[in-house]
Amino acid sequence: MEPPRPSATATTGRPAAAFVCLLALLLALASDVFGLKGVRIWNPEAIRVGESLRLSCDYDLDGVALYSIKWYFGDQEFYRFVPKESPPTRVFLPLSGGTSVDMSESDDHSVTLTNLPRDMSGHYKCEVSTDAPLFHTQIKESYITIIEEPQTPPLMIAGKLKYSKDESVSINCTSYSAFPATNLTWFINDKKVNNLTKYIKTVSWAVNETDGLQTSRSRLETIARPALFPGGRMTVRCESNQFQLYKKYSVIELTDDSPRLAQMISPTTVMRAGGPQANAADRSVTRAVLVVLVTFVTDRIALSLSR
Repeated sequence: MEPPRPSATATTGRPAAAFVCLLALLLALASDVFGLKGVRIWNPEAIRVGESLRLSCDYDLDGVALYSIKWYFGDQEFYRFVPKESPPTRVFLPLSGGTSVDMSESDDHSVTLTNLPRDMSGHYKCEVSTDAPLFHTQIKESYITIIEEPQTPPLMIAGKLKYSKDESVSINCTSYSAFPATNLTWFINDKKVNNLTKYIKTVSWAVNETDGLQTSRSRLETIARPALFPGGRMTVRCESNQFQLYKKYSVIELTDDSPRLAQMISPTTVMRAGGPQANAADRSVTRAVLVVLVTFVTDRIALSLSR
C-alpha cells in the first residue's frame, strides 16, 4: 500500500508560511536597524496658572517617513500633525477652561497650549508613528503641574516672644490657599532644620479647602537652650515654596529671658590729667600754703606782743 501523498494545498502552504515568517523576521530586523529611535519629550516640571505651556517631542526617524505625531492630555488627544494631509495640523477641542492650542507655535515637533488652569495638571503624552512598511510607534509621557501661588507670605505664630532656659518653645507656620500645597521649611539662626537636627521636632500637614486649593501647616517644637540664643536672641524663619517658581518667607525673633547674674563693678579712681606727677605737684602746693599760713599767724602774734 502506497503512503498518502501530500495534497497540493499542503505543498503550496508550506512555502507561503515560510515566506510570511521570513518577512516578519526581516521587518523585525529592519525595525532594529532602521526606523524610529530616541523619542524624548521635553517640558517644564511646572508652570503658573494662566501661563503658556510649550511641549516638545524629539525623535530620530533614521531614514523612514513620518506618518503622524499626536499629543494627548491623559487619554484625550488635542493635537495631531500628519504630513500627508492638507492642512497637516488638526486640533481636537475643547480642553479645560479657556485652554487653546497656539497654531503659530505648533509643528511636527512641538505644540503650545495657552491659558492653562490648574486642573490641566496631569500626564501629557507624545505619540510618534512612522509610515509604511514599518508603522513603528513610540509613546513618551511626562507629568506637569499647573501651580496656583498663595496670595500672602506664610503666617507665623509663637506662644510668646521671650523664653527662659529649659522652657518649651512652639511656633506654628501656615501658608494659605495654594495648589498644590506649598512646602514649608524651617530655619533657626539661618541654619536649615531637618530630621537630623538635634532637640528640634517639626511636623507638617496639608488641609484641603472647599475650592480645590490647599493650606499647608507646620509646627516647630524645641526647648530653650543657651546655644539657640547667641547674643540673647534666636531668629526663626519659615519658608514657603512651590517647585522653582514661588518662594516667600516670614521671620520671628525670640529673646532669652533667663535671669542673669549681676556684674560686679569695681570702684573706679578718677585720676587727674598727668597721673602721679600731678599728685606730687599737689603735695608741693599744699606745703607752700601751710608755710605761708604759719608765717602769717606768727607775724600777727609778734605784732600783738610788741604793743
